[in-house]
Amino acid sequence: MTTTDINSLIVKRLKDKDPTALDYLYDHYSSALYGVIYKTIKHQEMAEETLHDVFLKIWDQIDKFDRSKGTLFTWMFRIARNRAIDVRRSADFKVQDKSDDISTFVDMFETQSNQEDYIGLSGVLNEIGEMCKKLIQLNFFMGYSHAEISESEEMPLGTVKTRLRNCLLSIKEKLKKDFE
Repeated sequence: MTTTDINSLIVKRLKDKDPTALDYLYDHYSSALYGVIYKTIKHQEMAEETLHDVFLKIWDQIDKFDRSKGTLFTWMFRIARNRAIDVRRSADFKVQDKSDDISTFVDMFETQSNQEDYIGLSGVLNEIGEMCKKLIQLNFFMGYSHAEISESEEMPLGTVKTRLRNCLLSIKEKLKKDFE
C-alpha cells in the first residue's frame, strides 16, 4: 500500500468520524507539527495546547481537505503554522510572554552548585533598590516597552527612561569592579 493510498484511507476514515484515524495521525505527525508550532511560539505549554487545537481543527474540518491542492501533511502543516501564528499574535500570548519574574533569573544565579555569587549579580541586584529592580524586571525580563511601563507605573515617560538608564549605569558601575 502506497503513502497516497494510506492518506486516502485516513481521510475517508476521518470523514466518517473514526477516532482511530485521528489517533493514527497523532502518532505519526504530532512531533512534526509540534516542531512547527514550538518554533513559532517558543513556549512549551502554549505549544502543547496549540497542538491539541490543531488536531481538533483537523478533525472538524477534514471535509475542507482538497487532495488537488496538496498532500494531507501539507494541509495539516498549514493549519498548524497558521494556528501558531494566531496564538503568537494573541493578547493572551503577549501577556504570558511578559510574565517572567526577575526572581526566577536571580534564583538561577543564587542556586549555583558552588553557592558563590555568580559574578556578584545577586549582591548588585540587592544594592540597586526596589525601583530599579522593578523597572529592570518590567523592561528586560517581562518585555514591557518604556511607554507600557509609564502607563502601568503611572510615571512620565521621560522619567521612566531616565531612571532606567540610571539604574543600568549603576549596575554597570557595581559590576565593573568585579571585572577589574
